[in-house]
Amino acid sequence: MTALTLIGSGWHPTLFRSEAEALVGPVGFIHPRAVVMELTSPDAMIRLSRSALIDDVLLNGEHSVALSVEEISEKIAKWATENLPKGSFAIRTRTLGTGISDISKSAIAQDSGGRISSENNPVNLDSPEHEIVVILAGNEDPSNHPDPLGNSEPVIIWGLREKEWKRADYGGRQPMERPFFQPVSLEPRLARLLISLGHRTDFTPTTIIDPFCGTGGIAIEAILSGLNVLASDLDPRMVSGTEENLQWASGSENSAAWDVQVTGVGMIPDVWGKISGAVFAFDPPYGRNAWKSDDGVQLLLRACSAAKTIDDTGSLCTLLPTDPTIFDNNSNDSLDPIVMGVPWSELANQIIDRGWNPVLTAPIKVHRSLARLLVVAHPSH
Repeated sequence: MTALTLIGSGWHPTLFRSEAEALVGPVGFIHPRAVVMELTSPDAMIRLSRSALIDDVLLNGEHSVALSVEEISEKIAKWATENLPKGSFAIRTRTLGTGISDISKSAIAQDSGGRISSENNPVNLDSPEHEIVVILAGNEDPSNHPDPLGNSEPVIIWGLREKEWKRADYGGRQPMERPFFQPVSLEPRLARLLISLGHRTDFTPTTIIDPFCGTGGIAIEAILSGLNVLASDLDPRMVSGTEENLQWASGSENSAAWDVQVTGVGMIPDVWGKISGAVFAFDPPYGRNAWKSDDGVQLLLRACSAAKTIDDTGSLCTLLPTDPTIFDNNSNDSLDPIVMGVPWSELANQIIDRGWNPVLTAPIKVHRSLARLLVVAHPSH
């Protein structure tokens, strides 16, 4: 059975691990930014291609506590005899976090490369047929998003880079680079994260529904992930802009379908009817200080009710404005933060009353006066 080692982004390691589990099921912990899984599902690579926070995928990887260069090189060479196919290779080294002091990346590459090189496996640094990735994973740098596992012991990880894997590239489609742009547009990484977290081990989505589409950030990432899109907004300008952005992003070879309508969130069940395989991914509209006001609560709850009517077996993923003191470990407010003007415990109960059970909450820092609470909810039945 093939094992995969997933290497994650340093932006939010906790959400990287949550995303990995949403996409492929239970994973084994190696490091805050490295987990391992068994490749058992035929659609695992398709699911992983929808990730927002996975940086690299390694085949049949191994790991070790920090040892000397010679000892690690010997382990890598022994691993290569069983896992490196015939053909040229190169060793690519990198660090995670602070790396590992007193261990040289170049020394590991040279020593292990010399041990592995043979007539069947010559070194080719420019265009190798295979790449062996060696990662010196140290403690995480101080982050805007605290991680309870951030002080794990340093570890050295290696494996064969999966050729079919392509990291998400957001270059060229940042909000200001799209044909239609508004300052409140959601950045691609967060949009894609809302989509990937909507997956479950027993649920592979086919359609993304965004009832507050704005400029279409979530819709764009859904189309590029091969998922159908249903999007709506009350503002005709936003609907027209989303359509323009989807035409620009989808290209002629994308087979995913999309429909964008001018309508309120309470009317979308009448517009689209019953659907299966849906993830309701949305960033509800709010102002700069929206976490202090409950003006948007009823809008959110209407979205929850509409989602339940359309697909009561799907997933719901959203970003809600919250008190920035949620990151203050010394504050009692962080235990039950204010979200959209009300305590989270109260709002969570209202979401549950509408058929959705919050299974994941994670704070995301926006700026000094605003944070957002990422919420993933599954059907409560």
